[in-house]
Amino acid sequence: MATRKTGVVIGMGEFGIHLAKSLSNEGCEVIAIDVIEKRINLIKNFVMKAIVADAAQKQTLEQVISADVNFIVVCIGNIEKSMMATLYLKDFGFNKVYVKAVTDEHERILKLLGVKNIIFPEKNMAFRVATKLLYNNLLDYLPLSEEYSIAEVVPLPNLEGMTLKDSNFRHKYELYIVAVQRPDASKLIFTPGPHYTIGTQDTLMVLGKKDDINKYNNFK
Repeated sequence: MATRKTGVVIGMGEFGIHLAKSLSNEGCEVIAIDVIEKRINLIKNFVMKAIVADAAQKQTLEQVISADVNFIVVCIGNIEKSMMATLYLKDFGFNKVYVKAVTDEHERILKLLGVKNIIFPEKNMAFRVATKLLYNNLLDYLPLSEEYSIAEVVPLPNLEGMTLKDSNFRHKYELYIVAVQRPDASKLIFTPGPHYTIGTQDTLMVLGKKDDINKYNNFK
């Protein structure tokens, strides 16, 4: 059985609360921190420990966060306090620190500070929704890096009823089909073989370069 992870979530705004609850639901031991007691009262029954504390104070962070936590997520809405907490956590040598960006300027400053794990939920979700709205063949979209993404797409009309081998999908579209969701199946079919027949209502999960995904979505 996998060892349970311990995570610290700092800042109990909407995103912080949802994140803390989701982590707890997945079996993570969550320590929630916020300077406002009212917010801590909203989360305390859902996490392992809830602490009223000002994470923008270096001494406070030293006292409430142990060195053996697996990760820390800074979700503070106040940019100045977010920056201070982030700087102190870097000074303490924590490796897995994730920081929520509030504005584009905040994101730029975090990058200048050397923060590698930046979360910008509003910006990321807006991009995903915009992409889904623009392309008829696209169901969902998840960027993996600057170059590669995973997307859920519908089969093009010319592919329906063909096997993967006969469709020459990989070479024709420069995309890998990593999984298929059939409407009559409760589980995903991972890495379908060459003789898998593409169904009318299948959902294809593809991996590839963003440009190649866009090309696929422009096919009729």
